[in-house]
Order: sequence, then structure tokens, then C-alpha cells
Amino acid sequence: MPQPTPIDRITLEVARSPKGDAPVRFEVPVPSAASRVLDALLYVRHHLDPSLGFRYACRAGMCGSCAVVINGKEGLACQTTVASLGTRTVSVGPLRSLPVQKDLMVDMKPFFDSFKRADAAFRPTEPARRSIRTLPPGDPDRMLIERQNGCITCGACYSACEWSASRPGYLGPAALNRLLMLSLDERDAKGVRRLAVAATDAGALRCHALGSCTQVCPVEVPVREGMQRLKGLLATRDIEG
Repeated sequence: MPQPTPIDRITLEVARSPKGDAPVRFEVPVPSAASRVLDALLYVRHHLDPSLGFRYACRAGMCGSCAVVINGKEGLACQTTVASLGTRTVSVGPLRSLPVQKDLMVDMKPFFDSFKRADAAFRPTEPARRSIRTLPPGDPDRMLIERQNGCITCGACYSACEWSASRPGYLGPAALNRLLMLSLDERDAKGVRRLAVAATDAGALRCHALGSCTQVCPVEVPVREGMQRLKGLLATRDIEG
């Protein structure tokens, strides 16, 4: 596979303010092929404009804090190398479908509220139990749960989902994916009864399975596959029982 052409400098176009002002352009050096978009943003803050607002924390692709829209696609600024973009102009904007607080910083409350509305929290069948009860290796439901596990709640899938922007109240891919895992977990007291909320107009049946959620997931959770499985469960299981 041919290696990307080395880039020693880029024009970084950054969205500013919550008012839709035109992006501000900065000339930023790229000292290494391993330089990340986050490195470029930090250069701007340290050397060009200390007022630039963005979030980051772990710098290891684990916390999800630095999720933004890079050249039109959601991604983690700390994991996206400038060289991989293959362009000398890099645009960075805030996540979509979430209120902008400042520049690249968005209010994540609507995203996390979707988990609350879905009651997407584990409810143990044995709340007094102190030892850990595991699903046996090879169990089909365990294998599915493991495939869908790993979400870092970065909000990238919520931002990329067409319904998040156009239908207020839609639960979104991350919350629905969490519902799928909980509904299949025999240790969860609510079990398949959780699917009732997924069967509403705000749930999985609204999903058109375009796959944008899977395409942007930084930890490669097969969210689209999970949505299809969730629809299958809605069609075959008694969610009122």
C-alpha cells in the first residue's frame, strides 16, 4: 500500500462560536507523520489563539472527550493523524445534533439523557449478590454482547445519525445498542422487557440502517449490526412478558 505524501504544514479551518460564524484559518506545522489533529489544535491554543475551545483528556482513544467532525466525518482528534487525511487543508467542527457551547465544545446532555430515557442501566436479578456471576464462554448471547460492547460514549454515532438531527426524542444508536446488550443479559432483571422502549417511535424501528453510526465508531462497535438484531428481537420476542 502506498504511503501518504509527507505533509509538513496544514491550513487548519476551525469552527468558532455557537453562532455559525465562518471558520477561522490557522497555518499549523506538522512535525511528524504521527502528528494528530489534536496536536494541531493544541498548537493553535499554545501559539496562535489561547481562546480556542475544545475538549480532550486521555489522548489514548479511551475517554471520547475529543470527538469532533474532521473533514466532514466524526472522529477522535487524538487518534486521527493529519497524514491519514491526505489533504493540506483540514476542517474541524463540533459534533452535530448537540448544542454548541463554544467552538468545538458541545453540550453532551441530550446524548446522555437518551440513556436515561431508555433506562439503559443494569438492574441485577440478584442485587444482594457479592460474587461476580459470568455468562459461560461460548454462550451465543455472551458472544453477541461482547461484539456490541466497548462503547466509550463519545457521541460520534449520535452526531452521524440522520435521525438525531431530524427527530427530537430519538434515542440514538448508543442508547439503543446498550439496550440490546442489557436485554440479552440473563443477569439483568428487566431483560427483554427493556425492548418496549425500543419498539416506540423513538426507538430502533425508526432506524433506516444506513450505517453512518458504524462508519464513525472509533472503537469499531458494529452498531448497525446491533440495530438489525434489535429489530429482530422486537419481531420475535414477547416484550410485555
